Amino acid sequence: MRGADFKMKGPSDGGKEEHEGIRAKKSESEALQWSDYKSMPFTQCVVNETLRVANIISGVFRRAMTDINIKGYTIPKGWRVFASFRAVHLDHNQFKDARTFNPWRWQSNSGISCPGHVFTPFGGGPRLCPGYELARVELSVFLHHLVTRFSWEPAEEDKLVFFPTTRTQKRYPINVRRRNGSFS
Repeated sequence: MRGADFKMKGPSDGGKEEHEGIRAKKSESEALQWSDYKSMPFTQCVVNETLRVANIISGVFRRAMTDINIKGYTIPKGWRVFASFRAVHLDHNQFKDARTFNPWRWQSNSGISCPGHVFTPFGGGPRLCPGYELARVELSVFLHHLVTRFSWEPAEEDKLVFFPTTRTQKRYPINVRRRNGSFS
């Protein structure tokens, strides 16, 4: 994939070894367990980075319950405010190389600053999405099966665009092949 200002940092198969290790310990008919999910640290980095760059929810509306001052501006009581996740998640002041897909930024020893207080793909506080862990599990299981059962390559060049949402212009057409020896 080529984008005007989008880059992928590092090797593209960073999580493949993680999933091959899990797969090697299981029989063909054995399902993934919670302990398998918890043994996918790099997959969690990929999930975080995907949610940061291309979250389905671009933000939320909130109503000011009282007059509030933020950085010299007053938001009057009763006004509705749109809190934009995208604006923060793609802000170069918050995330180094913000338009670079870099799952390694989420590794604790990566040396890359990534503030947790601004990463809010599922909201936060009392309004934290109750399904956030289920969504992460579903993404992780999907990625596990995708990586261990299939290989793919781009069918044609595509370009990532960031407005009005993060997406590819041609919907990223790919050629998919079942890997030899993969489970059915």
